[in-house]
Amino acid sequence: MKSNLKVLTTLSLLLYVFAFSKPFTTTAQDSLPLAADLEPTILVKWMQLLYDRIEAEKISAPAASRLYAYAGVTAYQSILPGMPDGISMSGQVTALPDMPWIDEEKSYDWISVENGALSTVFAGLFPETAADTQNAITALRDAEAKARIGALDEQTVEDSLAYGEEVAAVILEWVASDNFAETRTMTWDIPAGDPSLWVITAEGMKPVEPFWGQIRPFALYSADACAVQPNLTFEETDGSSFYLQALEVKETGDNLTNEQKDIARFWVDTPGETGTPAGHWILIENQVIDILDLKLERASMMYGLVGLALGDSFISAWSLKYQVNLLRPVTYIQNYIDKNWKPFIASPGFPEYPSGHSVVSEAAAEVLTGMFGTVAFTDRSGRKHNLGERSFTSFEAAATEAAISRLYGGIHYRAAIENGMRQGRCIGRNVLDYITLRSQPQGE
Repeated sequence: MKSNLKVLTTLSLLLYVFAFSKPFTTTAQDSLPLAADLEPTILVKWMQLLYDRIEAEKISAPAASRLYAYAGVTAYQSILPGMPDGISMSGQVTALPDMPWIDEEKSYDWISVENGALSTVFAGLFPETAADTQNAITALRDAEAKARIGALDEQTVEDSLAYGEEVAAVILEWVASDNFAETRTMTWDIPAGDPSLWVITAEGMKPVEPFWGQIRPFALYSADACAVQPNLTFEETDGSSFYLQALEVKETGDNLTNEQKDIARFWVDTPGETGTPAGHWILIENQVIDILDLKLERASMMYGLVGLALGDSFISAWSLKYQVNLLRPVTYIQNYIDKNWKPFIASPGFPEYPSGHSVVSEAAAEVLTGMFGTVAFTDRSGRKHNLGERSFTSFEAAATEAAISRLYGGIHYRAAIENGMRQGRCIGRNVLDYITLRSQPQGE
């Protein structure tokens, strides 16, 4: 009797488990890897292409940061269905709408989804008249699609490309509402009549993006949410704090070591000659993938979060630049200290305060450190422009060197550098605190 009861109990338990478990069947999608199991080579290729085309098209530093930010959002959002624990940026990033979802009856290759999404967004971000860039985008998309068709069935690749394009279409609609187009027709007259105000420092120079502070932020609730107001009062008097700040720039520039010159060149990131300061951090991210052996999931998170910080950094910095509108060191030094003085690096066409490179570098370093902790690395991105490589014990060390390079270059006062780093740290922390991509720590 006990034996029969035991058999019945066991049978009942098996029936219960069977009734409330998923059917013992698999779908086509179940046989394909998740984003966490795939290599991120597709992302590195597209981010490198974006850097190269920004350089070739001579895009300004603020405008470049916008493109890198949208690329990061696209990289993450397009493969969200391939990350079971992933949380959408929709509802977190400013005005980002809900994204289309996959067809559960189809199977998807997340590498091909990235290819479809990034190629479509990039094509939409650059004008149709940029023929070389549009051709480069098409060539990379076609080459990557052909490679995936060789590894998977053609229908899966086509469905994946199509889904990526659906996501891209929604993102491009969002892009179109960020106020970029409206700022193209605005005009700005350089204020005059106050000796503290910025003036052009080269013949024919035009102010760069004076209305960039009106571009819609990504994670900041307003352009000035992290602004660090200047704590240094303009003075012409010999021995005043402002005079001494300018004197430091002059004396540093007059006595540069070879190492300091190398640092100034390594981080100059001149638009039109490079992929800009924000792009320098994109190249660092490309290297971090190899250093930390990241897979597609974590790599897309990195590009997404750092991209938000890059975009917000230039909106924040440029908003404050044109409010403070402070003159460059070369102008002050030539007016009050040495009329023949020249900086090591030519001053760019926008107001001095705060240091944009200090803001963006510290913001990027804050996000990368928040995701991955203290990571020593060698930045080999300078090889592209014959600038060699530099090694750092942490992301913060790299950001600190990027910031001080502006003093060596003679284009920023120390106050703009130090306060710029504070501003960037706030921007990076804001991204980490308010954008959640999964419930567990985002870098693990």
